[in-house]
Amino acid sequence: MSRLLKEFWASGHFFVLVNITVCFLGFLSLNIVLCSEKDAQMCIYDASCDTHFGFCCNVDEETSRELARLPGVLTVRPDPDYNSVKKDYSCLDIQMSNPWNSQIGTTLLFPLGTTKHWLVRMDKPGVGVVTKAQMVDRYAQILTKVLGNEKDAQMCIYHVSWQSNFGFCCELDDECAQELTGVPGVLSVQPDENFGSENKDYGGNNLQNSMVPSDSSEASPTQIKTKKLFVTGLSFYTSEKTLRAAFEGFGELVEVKIIMDKISKRSKGYAFIEYTTEEAASAALKEMNGKIINGWMIVVDVAKTTPKYSRGRPR
Repeated sequence: MSRLLKEFWASGHFFVLVNITVCFLGFLSLNIVLCSEKDAQMCIYDASCDTHFGFCCNVDEETSRELARLPGVLTVRPDPDYNSVKKDYSCLDIQMSNPWNSQIGTTLLFPLGTTKHWLVRMDKPGVGVVTKAQMVDRYAQILTKVLGNEKDAQMCIYHVSWQSNFGFCCELDDECAQELTGVPGVLSVQPDENFGSENKDYGGNNLQNSMVPSDSSEASPTQIKTKKLFVTGLSFYTSEKTLRAAFEGFGELVEVKIIMDKISKRSKGYAFIEYTTEEAASAALKEMNGKIINGWMIVVDVAKTTPKYSRGRPR
């Protein structure tokens, strides 16, 4: 008999808020703790995968403690209204809502009281049709350029827009928000005046307090002088041959190198591409940023010896 069935008498109803990238397969987190996919599926009685992400499950306190320690889980708290159909999956008061793990979310990144909620308006992707998963991954890659760590970026995002208007909401300090305005593809960064509401101004109707990219040469991809590009957001199944075929139309290539994990021997999801001329690299930077390769939307940027957007945390 499974652990779930043995201890069902001692179980309670818990509310689990997960980060934006694991929401599409939320029961996998519970599967890790229970060691049984069927038990995990039976425990979950509500889920959210729209603008806020999480699920409700019936587990004991010991299991809830283990669940709170898993990567991607922002908070685990008792479900205050088990019989209610409408659940509050927003990230309000995360610090107070997780009795098992007080060191979660953005508190690991920034000192308490230094963060604000920001709305980031993004340029329209360079492809006709995109999925929500593709845009979520792209937003995480964009924010990674500032935070230097993809998992940290995923944890900071709490709302996304991906259909008629494009952008996301995240929790950052003022310094990171200012740096974010310099990332290619970012149109503006402004305070999220409607935090806690689903009604967000991704259309740019009110830009009074927004920060916009400067007119410096660094903000314009066409004016950057470089021969080497940095590509992130790659599918683990994208080969160097596929990547070369996608980029060789802009000019002669010196090198295409996908970075591999030394232990798993799998792609880390990013690569370096070098051209013989600055003109070819500049054209590729302009045209390939936001394109889809093997089902994943890539982010193309200038390869830097010392990344401008790094906060000193390992990727």
